[in-house]
Amino acid sequence: MKNSGGIIKKIWQKYFAEPEAKPLITTNQQETKNKYLFWRNSIFITSYILYVIAYICRKNFSIAMPFMDNQMGITGSDEGLVLMVASLVYGIGKLINGTIADKGNVRVWLPINIVLAGFFNFLIVFAPALKNNGKVSHSMLVLYMCIFWGASNWFQSALFPYCAKSLVRWFPNATRARWWARWSTSHELGTFLAMNISLPIAKIAQHFLGKWGLEAMFAVPFLLSLIIGAIGLFSLRDRPVSLGLPDVEEIYQTRLDELTEAEKQEKDAEANLSYFQIFVKYILRNKVMWNLSLIYFCVYIFRMGPVDWIFKILVGEQKHFKNFSASLASIDNLAALKASTLCAIGFFGTLLAPVISEKLFKGKRTPANFWCLLIGSISVIGIWLGSSPLSPIANNYIAKNIVAFLSLGVAGFSVCVPQVLVGGICAVESSSKKVAAAASGFTSLLGYFGAAFGQYVNGRTLNISQKKYGDARLLLIYWGVIAFIGALLCLPLWNVKANKEYSH
Repeated sequence: MKNSGGIIKKIWQKYFAEPEAKPLITTNQQETKNKYLFWRNSIFITSYILYVIAYICRKNFSIAMPFMDNQMGITGSDEGLVLMVASLVYGIGKLINGTIADKGNVRVWLPINIVLAGFFNFLIVFAPALKNNGKVSHSMLVLYMCIFWGASNWFQSALFPYCAKSLVRWFPNATRARWWARWSTSHELGTFLAMNISLPIAKIAQHFLGKWGLEAMFAVPFLLSLIIGAIGLFSLRDRPVSLGLPDVEEIYQTRLDELTEAEKQEKDAEANLSYFQIFVKYILRNKVMWNLSLIYFCVYIFRMGPVDWIFKILVGEQKHFKNFSASLASIDNLAALKASTLCAIGFFGTLLAPVISEKLFKGKRTPANFWCLLIGSISVIGIWLGSSPLSPIANNYIAKNIVAFLSLGVAGFSVCVPQVLVGGICAVESSSKKVAAAASGFTSLLGYFGAAFGQYVNGRTLNISQKKYGDARLLLIYWGVIAFIGALLCLPLWNVKANKEYSH
């Protein structure tokens, strides 16, 4: 037993643990910077593409939901349960995997996790066959989807912490927020692609094979995850010092704000603290971190609600179609395009989030979060006008579509700003670099608890609202109220700025 434990430890240290620092390369400054830029760009591009594919592996479920209704009898409440379980698993996984990521090897863990996330995504392919078998009850089918979609989300949850670690270690303080925002657009691009390629993939499979349209929605993302996982083994690296390069701040000769004597003593004392002690100090006992987490709780209810449910709202239940081909042919491609407006315009919200906080609010993140959540809470009125068959403009085709596109774009932009700032930049800037991934994971834990709670409520509320009122008005009101509460939670942090460790 002792020998096996020693072997496992050696394997861990050699392949999976964060690589040790190598002796500094004895070359001139320009050669050092050139090597740094090569690997920084390689890591950024690979992690960006990897996260785009990760979101294709996550958001294909949203487009598949109306077809699950028809082909497998999966109701809105069932889908809400599956998404709730996935969100809970994702949130817990982000915290646990965040603590592992701070000590793990980015080069190894990112490829492993994206491939496993894609593999469990692929297992949903067998759900329709289980339904057609006749030997699997409805409850067992829902359980099957909860288990494997939850497993996919567990490995999905490990991706962001390693990407966050890379952004902290490879980009200097002065430009990190902008690069973080650029990388974060991968969320929106991945969602946009998932919403706009899932239907064509299904139609191609149905046309050429005569079946397996729904299955193709889950098989293709797995193939993409295999490709990017293989590429990542060659194009990813852990830290600059693991390649014999200086710390990124030394390469750029960054000048940080001068620390006071008390702050210097605190930093010196931190050098003697264990990882757990730093985690407790900067995360568990950090009031700002808890406040950010509560804001993120609301942000993720408001973010995941429209992204996961608006397509289903736009196309309706369509229960009168008895087979996949009929339901696939009946789906208006415009509905997918409208739904993807959330992430298409959200792309720019993600990209501009640091600029808004730095230029418009002079380095303060909270005012940007407040105003965006407040605007987002109002946008649900436009979403109702543009999507409800009972709205005053329902019979005006042009006006209805214009309002739908505009309101969904406003909602997407307004939620993506706090999504980037709160759980990413604010969380990291309010902690220590030594627990950067864990800080992001902690806020994400509360965020995905919010998403889990929201997903369960979403499915039930949509069913009740459609039965009672004929549209999704109750669900839209719920999203608006949550966004408004999130805005109010921003007020105590109005004047909070980043720790001097991140200042420039």
